[in-house]
Amino acid sequence: MTDPAAPATPPEQRPFRFGLIIDQVATTRATLLEEAKRAADAGVHVLLGTDHLGRYATLPLLQAAAEATGLRIGTFVLNNDLRHPTVLAQELTTLDLVTDGRLEIGLGAGWNRAEYEAAGLAFDVPRRRVDRMVATVSMLKQAMSEGRIEHQADDAYPEIRQEGLPTSVQRPHPPIMIGGGGPRVLRFAAREADIVALDPRSLPKGGSDPNDLTEAAVDRKIAWIREAADYRWPEIEINVGLFDANRGISDEELARSPHYLLGTDVDAMVDTLLERRDRWGISYLAMRRPVLDRIAGAVARLAGS
Repeated sequence: MTDPAAPATPPEQRPFRFGLIIDQVATTRATLLEEAKRAADAGVHVLLGTDHLGRYATLPLLQAAAEATGLRIGTFVLNNDLRHPTVLAQELTTLDLVTDGRLEIGLGAGWNRAEYEAAGLAFDVPRRRVDRMVATVSMLKQAMSEGRIEHQADDAYPEIRQEGLPTSVQRPHPPIMIGGGGPRVLRFAAREADIVALDPRSLPKGGSDPNDLTEAAVDRKIAWIREAADYRWPEIEINVGLFDANRGISDEELARSPHYLLGTDVDAMVDTLLERRDRWGISYLAMRRPVLDRIAGAVARLAGS
């Protein structure tokens, strides 16, 4: 297949970006805005909100944070099953408008079975949840770029036909991030997303596989992405979340996993992140405040470089 567009910056050469996942449980407006300003001062590029029930909603919090800073904002990631695609398109287009085009859209198929059951929602088999997410990505792109949705009835959604929808400030649409750990989702992300997030594989009955955080697992995922992306590989940004506690792998694997950055020596951390970018194309790292506080020196050194 030939490349239909001019070459872009490949993942191995992309400037580093850092995202901070905001607190959505024990927060107030004052603490949220303070956190946003501290993040900007620390070299963070994107403020990120998760999407779970039982805590403050991500979209209003991100809007408030965007108003307090010049940072971009992103969903990390929205659970596709919690919103109808047309409602989601309306909400996200509006958020892109009021932030002057600083929105990044992360979308996932949902994984927290207990959360579904507590809310009285059906937790369908992975194939059905992914089918709905795939359909939603197509509808979001069409709505935000063309102001309409035309979806033929299928197993994911009934027929949807809407005209006269608002379009996004960012053209053709805000950057879309899709996160996953299995081959189907990652291959789809490689073909359709602007940002591909490497996540631990979701288990059929809910939760995630701790063994999917290893160096070998990441090698497999990058191979799936590169193969599926083909000529799109230079256009893709690769993201990982940095964890602040061991999620079940050995200490040896922990040191080699790109989901962890150990130690406090700034030079060593910088070298490790550069090596991971060279090897896997990972240039976009998301984290919570405890990790950011520990690696702040490396963030300051690498932000934008």
